Amino acid sequence: MRPPLAFDSVSPQSPLLESACDWLRARLDAPLDAPGDGRPLDARLAEDAIGLADAQPAMAGLISVGTRVLAVAHKATLEEAPNEEVKGRVQAALAAWQRDFAAASEAVVLQAQALLAGSPWVATTTRSSLVERALLKAHAEGKGVRVMLSESRPMNEGQGLAGALAAAGVPTWFAVDGALGLLLPQAGAVWIGADAVREKSLIVKAGTYGLLLIARELGVPAYALAQRAKFLPDRCTRLTLPRRDAAAVWPEAPAGVQVVNLPFEEVPLSLVRGVVTENGFLGPREIADAAGTTLVADELLAPAPLA
Repeated sequence: MRPPLAFDSVSPQSPLLESACDWLRARLDAPLDAPGDGRPLDARLAEDAIGLADAQPAMAGLISVGTRVLAVAHKATLEEAPNEEVKGRVQAALAAWQRDFAAASEAVVLQAQALLAGSPWVATTTRSSLVERALLKAHAEGKGVRVMLSESRPMNEGQGLAGALAAAGVPTWFAVDGALGLLLPQAGAVWIGADAVREKSLIVKAGTYGLLLIARELGVPAYALAQRAKFLPDRCTRLTLPRRDAAAVWPEAPAGVQVVNLPFEEVPLSLVRGVVTENGFLGPREIADAAGTTLVADELLAPAPLA
């Protein structure tokens, strides 16, 4: 069964992770005696965790929650716990993971407030939940923050962020993707969300690479915001950059035009000052250590072999 979040190409990672946990709970309640399915519960959970990771293969948080669930399920199975007890332990693990992630998110939002200095203008792109919350908190605390952002084609997530900021009274400039760099000379900083943090790179929304290059050229400091649940070692090759439906870019492209919809890209860590996490600001060497030592379930380390 394919998780519903596989068909969501607009929502930020945080709400998708909530959906992922709800889906796993529902799968736990599915009958265990389906015809022909004599596998132990942890084997079924492994299949579901793989399905989640592959549903949004650029989002590290799905691998994180899958790793937590599988660790608990495998341990319970080794202890020969009955299925109902395995279910209970996994349910508790899911709830704990969500509490940890929520607490981490709040801590990142608080840590980000220290990044506001100099010009009140912050530049961003797409719609990161962490960046949005951090900007709204800065505004609520009277820090005079102003935001410049881009539309983030083809799904235009930037429009949603601009609307939320405007509703809160945050002065906002909204530009087409190609023009945001022209506004950067007035920015005091660039804030971006990250879908994954690797040992030497970030997985971000396509278009961020160019923005960060312009920021470096202009001397505008750039920072990524991410919970530690989004850190992954380079050996985790299940994390990939997917293609999406070409029709989202150009629904009726003429014959002879091959439309390529690549929503994510990988950018080097050298283009940001560092990553703001729940544990504080991490520089490149600390990021490499933290990502490189992150545990990943064996089932989620590599993609399935080609048939």
